[in-house]
Parts: sequence; C-alpha cells; structure tokens
Amino acid sequence: MFKQTAVLAVTSVAWLAGCGADTQTQTEQEEIISNLVEAGFPADDILVADDAVYVGGDGHVTLQASREMIQAPAGTTAEHYRSNNLVGPQVTKICINPSAEFNSYSNMSQGLDLAIGNYNALGLRFTFARSQTTGCSATIVAAMSIKPGENWADFPSNGLPGGSINIIPALNDQPLDIIEHIITHELGHTLGLRHTDYYDRSISCEPRYSGVEGDEGVGVVHIPGTPTTAVWNGSVMNSCPHIDNTGEFTSADISALNILYGQSAAQSCPDVNVAAYRGQTGAQIRCTCSSGGGGSVWGTNLYTDDSNICTAAVHAGVMTPSGGAVVLEVQPAQTTFIGTTRNGVTTASYGYWGGSFRFIGAQVPQPPPLCTSFNIMSYRGQNGTQIRCSCPPVSGGAVWGTDLYTDDSNVCAAALHAGAIPATGGQLVVTIQPGQGSYTGTTRNGITTYSYGYWGGSFSISP
Repeated sequence: MFKQTAVLAVTSVAWLAGCGADTQTQTEQEEIISNLVEAGFPADDILVADDAVYVGGDGHVTLQASREMIQAPAGTTAEHYRSNNLVGPQVTKICINPSAEFNSYSNMSQGLDLAIGNYNALGLRFTFARSQTTGCSATIVAAMSIKPGENWADFPSNGLPGGSINIIPALNDQPLDIIEHIITHELGHTLGLRHTDYYDRSISCEPRYSGVEGDEGVGVVHIPGTPTTAVWNGSVMNSCPHIDNTGEFTSADISALNILYGQSAAQSCPDVNVAAYRGQTGAQIRCTCSSGGGGSVWGTNLYTDDSNICTAAVHAGVMTPSGGAVVLEVQPAQTTFIGTTRNGVTTASYGYWGGSFRFIGAQVPQPPPLCTSFNIMSYRGQNGTQIRCSCPPVSGGAVWGTDLYTDDSNVCAAALHAGAIPATGGQLVVTIQPGQGSYTGTTRNGITTYSYGYWGGSFSISP
C-alpha cells in the first residue's frame, strides 16, 4: 500500500509521514537528485540509501514526485483534497486495534483515544471503536513505525479504510495535543484525505521541507464546498503540524468530512455523470438511489458509463429495488459488454464503449447466463473475445466441425462434443474465432457433428 509523504515538524524534531521506498536505478536516482536541487532543496539535505532518494534524512522522493516539484503546480487554490479512493457505504463501524507495543506508550494511547473522539463527535455515517473484535465493518491496526523518523498511514482500497497507522516511539515524548493532532491526521489518510497544502507545502512547513507532493499514485480530488485557500494551521490535514496545534478539527476539516462522510453526504445517483470521470480509473463515487430505477443498463459487473446507476446496482446485487447508498468505481473502456438477467433486472449486451464502471461491495453471486441467450454470430470479427455461460442438461442440437465449430452451431451440444461439460450440463467459456475454409464432423461423447465447407465465423470451447 502506498504511504503518504509528509514532514511533520514539531519544535526541533522532524517526523515523516512517509512512503515505502521503491527501487530506483542509478539513472533515476541521478534525475531525482537533479530535480530536487532545481526545486530548491539543499544538496547536503539529499540522501541516497537502500536504492531510494530521501530529503531531510528520511523523506522518500519518487521520480514522478521529483518531476512534479519542478513544474508549476496546476490548480493551487482549493484547500481540502481527497484521494481517488473513499470508504464505502457498507462500512458503519471501524475498529482500531492497537498493538501491544503501541499500548505500552501511555501518552500515545491517550492520544489515540482523543483522536477517535474527534471523529465520533462529528456524527459521521460510521463510528470508530477501540480494541473491539465484534460488529466491525473494517479494522485499522495502530502500530509502531519500523522506519526511523516516519509516521505513515495506508489509504483506502476496495471501499475499506486504510489498514494501518504507524507512529514512531519518539512522538510519545511530545505534548498530548501534538500526539492527538498527528494521530488524527494519520486517521484522516486512512479515510482518503490528502494534505490540504499538497501543492505547496511551504504553507505549513519550514522552507527545507517545502515542495509539491503531486498525485503520488493515489489521486488528488478537490472536495467541493471546502475553503479556497490553504493557510497556516488551517487544517489538521496540513502537511506539517506546529507546537501550537490543539489537536482539534478546524471548521474547514469538519466541513470536508461532512461532505464526504456525513449522514446525508452522498449525492443522488441520477445526478452523477459517470462519463465525465473517463480517464480517472479507480476514482470512486458515492451516491444514493431512492429506488432501483428502471433505466437502461449495458453489461454485467462492468457496465457502460451511460448505464442507469440505480438499475445497475440492483442488477449487481449491491442494492435492493427499494434503494440505498452505493459506491461505484470508474473503469476504462471495454471491448465487449455482456447482458444478463440478475435480481429481476435484464441488461443488454454491447460492443466497444469508451468508459465503464463497477460497484464496490459484496455482490450477490450469480451463475453465468445461459449460452442460449447469446447470438454467437453477432460477435463475428471480435476474435479472442470470451463469453462465459452455462448449459442445462444437453439433449442434442446441430453442430458443424470439431474443436472449431461454425458460429451457428448449438453451443451446448458443441461443448459436450468438445468434452468441456458432461451431459448433465455445466459452465463453459466460448472463445470467438475467425471463419474457416472447412469443418470436419466427428463423433465424440455421444454427439455427432457435421462436416461443412467455408463458413464466416467460428468458436472454440473450453471449461
């Protein structure tokens, strides 16, 4: 899991909420060092260790981040930001389980309780609980950082909060307000919050730790409705804390969290234009449906980005027809969308479409559609396309060819002939193949197929 880079300077001590080091080639290291010097970092503040480049002794810098540091940052006015990933609506209780070592530091243990209280006081759609093992929708481990000078946290993934916060032992010697502030900050990352001043860390950090963080692999999305300028001590999510921090949320922090995770934070799904998110693969959108809808949907599990979200959610099994909250994730273009019938909703098939989405959350397991629901001839030219489908007990059917079958052949009879399923039926994969100059008939597994000359399309069968 990617870990956020940020220097947390308290009086004369610097802590890093850092990222795990990626192996860099010597050429990459040289470019990173050159970019850092150009960005204004003192040469004697740059260190190469364990195949990674650091500033300030322990601030890891990737090649991409170093390139962004010497570019003019775009869009540098909005204060609160989130990553592409957010916590899904299925999460209602987040359990924070400290390690035994973490609990042995009394001040940090108390700071964790205060940080949990900060979030629970907001009345968000989920609550935090400490050291519980039952009723948890998700779990975060509070552990001691194994990296000298580095505090860090995981970002959300798959609709769940980041799995850990990691704090250095030296923090235990700081004032309680600072400990509360930093743990609250790291928990913010597990919910998907980015640094408010990611685009110009000099707003909260001393000059030698200033710079531009960039996308860092997790995305930077402005939270609408939050302040338009990052300021000194303006947010618990500023890159660097200070000795005068209180450990409490600012009004801007509260607004951002309520927009993302308040009881009524979600936008209406019918108002979401998923196609506007094309190119932002992995971006997650939370919205609500008043009912299961009734609009058109194309695809199964992956849906075209012009499909009706609410109807697709019922089809996917993440929502009932009476409505509810869903989290959808933006996906790239697909060459084929296969329509099926699930949960009372029938979707349509389609060819290439420029964008798609899927839902985050447990989907109701469904068997693949019947092979008889597909017109295999309509897939001509889409060679290599695979269709997973199922057959009931096979009672026969006309088939031409052996191993490669004409695309007007009965799929289930061909599957039995090919040995992909027994006579009692089963699941199989149809792979679209080009036309052949001739087809040879044989007898296998109780099925006799016919010979034929040229035919414009074929398919093969596999289990």
